[in-house]
Amino acid sequence: MPFPKTWAEELIAEWLQLDGFLTVTNLPVSVSRAGGRFEADVVGARIKGRILEIRHIETGLLSGGRNSTSAIAKKFGDPVVHSVTDFFRQTLSFEGPEPTYKKLYVAVYWATPVIRDVSQFGVSVIPLPDFIVRTVLPTVRTWKLNPPHRPRVSGQRVTLPESMWLLQMLDHLETQGMLRKERGEDSVG
Repeated sequence: MPFPKTWAEELIAEWLQLDGFLTVTNLPVSVSRAGGRFEADVVGARIKGRILEIRHIETGLLSGGRNSTSAIAKKFGDPVVHSVTDFFRQTLSFEGPEPTYKKLYVAVYWATPVIRDVSQFGVSVIPLPDFIVRTVLPTVRTWKLNPPHRPRVSGQRVTLPESMWLLQMLDHLETQGMLRKERGEDSVG
């Protein structure tokens, strides 16, 4: 399996895995005419209630301008969606109905007008701090309340799997009261 290229991709991959998704980073989805290849940053899939659920998450900068929005549109375009869907159908031997396919862009840096522009492509955009506070940390808390492996703990503390080192760090920062819970005016809902 390819390694994530950035710590944000690693965080997203760990979160998807903790939430029960088979996760792949940097999945090749197409090639250019010149021979280069395009990759999806992080994709995950799980079968829940005989439905294949796919999450496609890209991360990076949303600084503005037409180039920024057209690049996002291309990252989540129909050829990419078909490629990711076909990959998971084949990998999971899934022959059921059309999957649910959710597109998310986690912005490490963002300009608020661009977030509104990108939403026209059916892509949800969330700034990284909001993603951590509103999505990642609640998933960690839920997992710790009911871990799938039934741990034997001598105290009250359930820890995350060792391989999820970024989630462990965030969990530690939260349990020690070192994270701000509220976002300021630049927060996007």
